[in-house]
Amino acid sequence: MAEFSKSNIIYIYDGAFEGFLCCVFESFTRKEIPSDILSQKDAHTNLLEQFNITTDIKKANRVKKSIPQKMGFEAFALLENTLLTCLKHKEMFMLDFMRLGYKAGSKITNMLDNNTVMTLTKAVKQMANEVNKFTGFIRFSVHGDLLISKIKPKNYVLRHIAPHFAARMPNEKFVIFDETHNMICAYAKGRYAISEISGIELPKADNEEQRYRNLWKMFHDTIAIKTRKHPNCQMTLMPKRYRSNMTEFQP
Repeated sequence: MAEFSKSNIIYIYDGAFEGFLCCVFESFTRKEIPSDILSQKDAHTNLLEQFNITTDIKKANRVKKSIPQKMGFEAFALLENTLLTCLKHKEMFMLDFMRLGYKAGSKITNMLDNNTVMTLTKAVKQMANEVNKFTGFIRFSVHGDLLISKIKPKNYVLRHIAPHFAARMPNEKFVIFDETHNMICAYAKGRYAISEISGIELPKADNEEQRYRNLWKMFHDTIAIKTRKHPNCQMTLMPKRYRSNMTEFQP
């Protein structure tokens, strides 16, 4: 494989996995390592030259097909999930992982002594942990025939928690709003969709919903055994950052 030269160009893409694969295609075609790879919403004025890469499904599919063939499906899943994490400069780590993977083959995911592989693996594990916590910590409010929840995740967790709640509440209609990334998951009649959203204003709790919230907080306080309270243990199992939208911790 020919050596890649470092460039001062910043690749700009649409933020989707297919868009990132097009960045990989251009990098390999041009035999260059960009200075950075940024999504359009993260791009900002910079003195360096910017290269806007339009998503081309044919190019993306060529790269997508090559990943499991050359590196295995575990590597493919690792790359897909890394893009959903809050890892800084994740696209550059992913590009480096792919350059390594095309050489190392299916053993790439086991090369944990390599900084790039370890960084991706750690980021995905942290996201999985956050996903697991949100499946238990999410609270829904009733608004007519719709259930609404707000969350503030570090990672892009909607894609992973949506199937959990769709299976758990198949006959309900619900919306989960990710305040951190301005994204929303809407579910109804066995199907859900995830999209970016801006300027959303969620309805306020009516009297009946407020009454149920008060009952839930009363239940939460009543079952607590004061002599067995363990704040440090509670903080470990339920960190403060998850509590801002949990009913029982609201004033």
